[in-house]
Amino acid sequence: MPAKTLNGPHIRTALPGPNAKRVLEGDEKYISPSYTRSYPLVAKSGRGIVVTDVDGNEFFDFSSGIAVTSTGHCHPEVVAAIQKQAAELIHMSGTDFYYESLVTLAERLSKIAPMPGPHKFYYGNSGTEAIECALKLARYHTSGRTSSRSTARFMDVPWVPSP
Repeated sequence: MPAKTLNGPHIRTALPGPNAKRVLEGDEKYISPSYTRSYPLVAKSGRGIVVTDVDGNEFFDFSSGIAVTSTGHCHPEVVAAIQKQAAELIHMSGTDFYYESLVTLAERLSKIAPMPGPHKFYYGNSGTEAIECALKLARYHTSGRTSSRSTARFMDVPWVPSP
């Protein structure tokens, strides 16, 4: 993607704008208050670092957000890769079935890993999944001798008493 000179955010309405206010009212009425938002930006689209809201206001996104990579929003190569994969197979859980792409990526990662092999790779989408994996691996490598109480407490099972 060629470099583009950005002249700064472009604010076209008072913030939040009229369309954003409509969405915020609906959010207040229908969406769980468990979502923590710091400011009333109602995003509509993004390209590179620029996020455009539902009123046409343009902002610089310095937070990236969940699942947004350092390529910025909607990088053409990332969009093409997603479209190609979505046309082939949208979802397949690697915990339920085998998937060739998991092995292909692991081979590529193993070749560039900074430590000597052999390597084993775990794919997850959150820190919580990484902790759960660590607990399962601890149990695996200790022949199941780890405490099920700590595992159950981590997984928020209400019937496990505290020590």
